Amino acid sequence: MVPQKQSLFHMTAEDIVDNALQNLDEQQAREVTKKAADEVVKIAVEKRKAEYRSDRAQEEMRNLINNVNLLDEKVNDYKINSTFETATGTTSVEIKKSKSNTIILIVAVAILVLLVLLFFLTRA
Repeated sequence: MVPQKQSLFHMTAEDIVDNALQNLDEQQAREVTKKAADEVVKIAVEKRKAEYRSDRAQEEMRNLINNVNLLDEKVNDYKINSTFETATGTTSVEIKKSKSNTIILIVAVAILVLLVLLFFLTRA
């Protein structure tokens, strides 16, 4: 019985590596394996960096919300611009309050909370 070839869309990463390694001598196979291991390490490092940026951004966002709450209690007019480096890019937030713009503050904080929730959902 002749084995059927798998479609590229149905092959796993392991299938592709196995197929590639079958056509190499031992030295070439070792070199490919080393390069693959190096790539796995690079991916793990990038994932760790992204997690660190995410954790740091979450802490900065919590601090921003705390600062807004403090300003809200003591000041009638303020404007805060803040930028966070997240795992997936950069998020900029502007929060301002004036005597007539309390609703803007509430909307800005709601948007900030939604951004944090969106970040958690895309991180999974």
